[in-house]
Amino acid sequence: MSNNMHKNEGSIPAIASTLDRKYAVHIFPEQLQPFRSGILAYGASLASTLVGYPLDTMKVRMQTHSYFKGYLDCAKRTYLAEGVRGFFRGVWAPLISTSFSKSINVSIYSYCKPHVYTAMFENKRYGKVLQEHPFMRNLPVCFVSGWLAGGGVSLFACPFEFIKVYSQLEKLVTTNSSLGSIKTRIQTPSTLQITNAIIKSEGLRGLYSGFKLHFLRDSLSTAVYFSLYESIKLFTNDLTNKNASTTSPFAVLLSGGLSGVLSWIIIFPIDTAKSLVQKAAVISIFRKSHGLSQAPAESYKKKDGWFYRGLGISITRSFLTNMVFFGVFEFGMAYLA
Repeated sequence: MSNNMHKNEGSIPAIASTLDRKYAVHIFPEQLQPFRSGILAYGASLASTLVGYPLDTMKVRMQTHSYFKGYLDCAKRTYLAEGVRGFFRGVWAPLISTSFSKSINVSIYSYCKPHVYTAMFENKRYGKVLQEHPFMRNLPVCFVSGWLAGGGVSLFACPFEFIKVYSQLEKLVTTNSSLGSIKTRIQTPSTLQITNAIIKSEGLRGLYSGFKLHFLRDSLSTAVYFSLYESIKLFTNDLTNKNASTTSPFAVLLSGGLSGVLSWIIIFPIDTAKSLVQKAAVISIFRKSHGLSQAPAESYKKKDGWFYRGLGISITRSFLTNMVFFGVFEFGMAYLA
């Protein structure tokens, strides 16, 4: 594979973007043509976020509360206590942030990749050796570019994710703790009310509760994700679509799903630690906003494997959301010219 192909290869291959417009069911106005891929990525992200959000709610609750016996027990208790709305508590913040985050993530990654590639292959001592091995050439470039993209996006995404976690946990925290009689009178706050409560209690820095772990999680997960995605995609496409000029849909969907699953397995303990730190912040902010004294810090010395509580639901969610995202995006690229 030529250097130019690797330097210009995007993170999301536009499989059907070169199809003739006669197959399109809708033609974008000329003014929007430069933004077509971004608009489609935003729409695909909205769809994948809505599909995966109930599973994300269960994941966060299982990470931060040990009394659930399993996924079905968590789903049952959530439904009985809060109804269907309980699974979508706090969905507005990630709907806004995730869509923008994906667009920014891909943009930063695509921008950094050719520069990282050039920096690595200008090394006269190692450049030639790396160029002779496609996977050795691809992995370090994708890993470094992904790390930079994930770290950059975390600066934007952290406040939205903390608001989401606050929404997902507040009712559970107040109904399962010694907060006095107010716990029976608690009303579900809106996203704006939650944001105001956080800022009033902790200032703007309160929106960045757990940021260090969030930064580490996003940087590492994005680096691993793009490295695995592009490597699995190249390998799978070479087996199933070797003589074709485009990447097969099967290769894109499979590599997207598998890379999402594998990256989650690697970074899940970091995500659990982040959720626990943010849970403590939720309790602190809630108690402060109601004029209560701060409770002693909880001990998280649980039985072996507790850092992986909720991993199964996360794997299912990751594979499902990536399949939905890539499926919707590629369909849009094919039929919305």
